[in-house]
Amino acid sequence: MIEQSERSTETPIFDRPLQIVRPTFPLVEGMLWDFTQSLAAGQVTNNGPWVVKFERLLEDFLGVPTLVFSSGQVALMTMLRAAGITGGEVIVPSLTFAATPHAAVWNGAEPVFADIKDDMSFTIDPTDVEARLTDKTVAILSVDPYGIACDYEALVAIGRRNGLRVLFDSAPSFGTTVGGHRIGGFGDAQIFSFHATKAFNTMEGGCLCSNDKNLLERARAIRNFGQSPDGDCAIAGLNGKMMEICAIIGIQQLTSFETAAITRRRCAKRIGDGLAYIDGVSAARPPAGQEPIWLYLPVVIDPVLFGCNRDQAADLLARQNLHVRKYYNPPCHRVSVYAAMRPQPSLPVTERITHNVIALPIYNDMSDDECAGIIEAFRRTQASVR
Repeated sequence: MIEQSERSTETPIFDRPLQIVRPTFPLVEGMLWDFTQSLAAGQVTNNGPWVVKFERLLEDFLGVPTLVFSSGQVALMTMLRAAGITGGEVIVPSLTFAATPHAAVWNGAEPVFADIKDDMSFTIDPTDVEARLTDKTVAILSVDPYGIACDYEALVAIGRRNGLRVLFDSAPSFGTTVGGHRIGGFGDAQIFSFHATKAFNTMEGGCLCSNDKNLLERARAIRNFGQSPDGDCAIAGLNGKMMEICAIIGIQQLTSFETAAITRRRCAKRIGDGLAYIDGVSAARPPAGQEPIWLYLPVVIDPVLFGCNRDQAADLLARQNLHVRKYYNPPCHRVSVYAAMRPQPSLPVTERITHNVIALPIYNDMSDDECAGIIEAFRRTQASVR
């Protein structure tokens, strides 16, 4: 039946390709004066006035002390080093972008992969985390996949019982709320990415949040080559400073972000509700009490009930001009740099999900027609294989 679909000349649902991301940026006119002043002053980097202002606005928005960085990855690497991670084992999920375990490796630690919950939240399983602790474990580095917050309370409790650092790679989750409050101040520290693919973006950038004053001051030094104000270097640092133009964009982005967040949540709900009536398609179910920002909307395909497997479904959806992402796939323990680890971890839920998951686009400016089109694309795809 898939062969019949391949010969179909049916007009695609979308006139133009609906890509997996569609970044939104402020109007140039609203930033031009600030950018001109930055160029005229010659201070386009090195923690200039717009970076300082942006950090202050982020602290007010998130309710936690914050440092901005040149990228989310640099913020992540810095977070581990500032937390004192220079070796040992760090528990991480395998269902994440490879940047998460990479940060542990770059800090001299060994990533130990844990499984995720079998509840369609896609988040790390605290019970499995605890089962993988050894006398070499120094930290738990958890993730908020797709913008869905993991179980902060359970993970922090495990860390406190065992004397471990508890850190959160919340790269895709800026704007997610738990218990009605924006995340950012959980665990020992938490980072966000402001990459162009994210709901809140500054083209490139990121930030580190922490209520631990000493950790934050170490991070501040690391961000600037490890230098203290007197020029001495007590720690080997790097160049993680955000450029002024990125801060200027971020300042403008904050003014409209709540509107974008409302749009993303509304669209994720509408698409998820519509797909619930299609056999073999299961959308993510975030834990009660939280509102994810939805980097993407992950759905899992049941090949038997839907009529074809995930890879075939992705190809057929593309013919409707709906371009999805097989994300996160492969899981991190299967990528080449970690696949040689012995013994390979047993992660049955992660394996099943990554073989069947599709990430659907969610935009800051997504329309109701686009939501309806995504649902219809799945209906047509299923009809074509039955």
